[in-house]
Amino acid sequence: MAIACPTWVKRHSRLLTCSTFLLLLAAIVGEGFIIWQQGMAHQAAEDQSAKLLNAFLARDTAQAPNHPGVDVRLQNVRFKWSNQVYIDAPNMAIRAVPLQGDVVNFDQPGSFVLTMQQATVHLAPAVLEGMLNESVFNYPHSKVRGLRVTLRPEGGRQALIMSGQVRMLAWIPFSMVSYLTVDHQTNTLVMNITRMKVLGFIPATKLVRLEPFQLEKIIALPPNNSMIVRGNQIMVKPFGLFPPPRVIGTIASVTTDESGIRLAFAGQAIAAPQSDARNYVYLRGGRAQFGHFEMLDTDVLITDKNPGNLFGFSVVNYAAAVARSDIEVHDTRSVRVSMPDS
Repeated sequence: MAIACPTWVKRHSRLLTCSTFLLLLAAIVGEGFIIWQQGMAHQAAEDQSAKLLNAFLARDTAQAPNHPGVDVRLQNVRFKWSNQVYIDAPNMAIRAVPLQGDVVNFDQPGSFVLTMQQATVHLAPAVLEGMLNESVFNYPHSKVRGLRVTLRPEGGRQALIMSGQVRMLAWIPFSMVSYLTVDHQTNTLVMNITRMKVLGFIPATKLVRLEPFQLEKIIALPPNNSMIVRGNQIMVKPFGLFPPPRVIGTIASVTTDESGIRLAFAGQAIAAPQSDARNYVYLRGGRAQFGHFEMLDTDVLITDKNPGNLFGFSVVNYAAAVARSDIEVHDTRSVRVSMPDS
């Protein structure tokens, strides 16, 4: 047999050569097909990522509907959407703009938007926590729940610490350390994640860089394009932070200290009322509706009955405080209201 094999190989050398060549060719073609498939999958992922980013950029929340709306000037006000979501405004200018028609109906929060003008607002960590739970991650199929937010100093800066549960087959606890910045191209508040742990003790910072565990795959994106994940960044549009009425506007800067987060918005200034009131909400210009009461050229000054602290004003539940308010109508053009906290 040892002698026969070389003889057989010699007689069938051409067949063996062709077979070897075909096997090599098949291997090359197979490998090339696998590489092509991988390339197509990678390209599809990049295209999808680019598509999401383009859609995100196209949703320019700095642009309000084309209507002047009603100017609103606030001083020393806790402007509330709910008991968990509010902003403390020492001096804030916004414009209420109807999404349809030309009347701002303050009894229908989803029918208008609040366009931030020149203003700086303060968010306590508990408020940002409420925003994240009630607005940012509150959508069908969200994979994040029960978020807690705190601030702590790290390296001379205030780090934002977020903890909660993420769904990865099962709900598992996680925590992450991030720093807040503003991305002016996308007009977003950016959470730059530097460290992450799962189950309380397992480091996952490097794990989320691997394709199956990347943040954009772990966190399902909301359908309204209010948030996007890019690398280790969670980027949130202004309107994604608030329940109705939504807030839009151009974020100028963000700073953090031990008391909380300060968001500055760029925009036009709005004139203050001629009043010596310390705490107030002033609505001027445009058409506004409050219940069955409508003003054609709005001029309403709402002052704080108890000016010793911030004026708690609920944009959603203001009507409940009207019955406990003192209302003065000196002429047919203006209304003055002294209102308790709502």
